Amino acid sequence: MIAVSGDDSATALKFRESLKAPFPFVSDRDGALMKAFDVKYPLFTVARRVTFVIGRDRKVLAIQAGADAIDPSAAVTSCSLEKPKGLQILLGSDGG
Repeated sequence: MIAVSGDDSATALKFRESLKAPFPFVSDRDGALMKAFDVKYPLFTVARRVTFVIGRDRKVLAIQAGADAIDPSAAVTSCSLEKPKGLQILLGSDGG
């Protein structure tokens, strides 16, 4: 998981530390990622809160926006990239 912020690196780091977030924050000062993922508010220099869950094949698996995007735990839990080992055994090696 990576958080992207329009803030400078120092501000993003302070915000990460205040949240005690266990994942990195990167700065997107020029807005390239905000533009690429179409999350920038029109007429403002800030982005909407959006969580994108991207799979190993680089396809978007899920998108959460607004209040749902603030807490990333639901995205992590509901969109894990690997099925639990017990489920793999029940479904067979091909994942059923």
